[in-house]
Amino acid sequence: MNRESKRILLHTAIYAFLFFLLPLYFRNRTGTMSDLGALVTLLLLVNPAVILVLSGELGLRLGFKPLSALQPAFLFTLSVFIVFEANSTALIYSAAYGIISLLGNATGAFIRKRTMR
Repeated sequence: MNRESKRILLHTAIYAFLFFLLPLYFRNRTGTMSDLGALVTLLLLVNPAVILVLSGELGLRLGFKPLSALQPAFLFTLSVFIVFEANSTALIYSAAYGIISLLGNATGAFIRKRTMR
């Protein structure tokens, strides 16, 4: 397994934890309003920040990889159907996460290109 495959596998594991395990944990708790707040915080703050950092890191290390950059959007779309019971409003986050990931990856690749000169 080469360096690129290991890096993408690590990102996949982190995304799986964020998109599948954490929401399931919050949904299976007692169902209080604080759990809903934690889920909203996860969707609006934590996930976008982690996606931006990881995709930027991917761009810095490997350059611009659009398919790898769109991986969070694909995985979150899958989690919408598995974890969020095909909630159509959650699909909006898939598009947003894809855009954030592409921007982070492009920024990382741009910085990589500028520093390699």
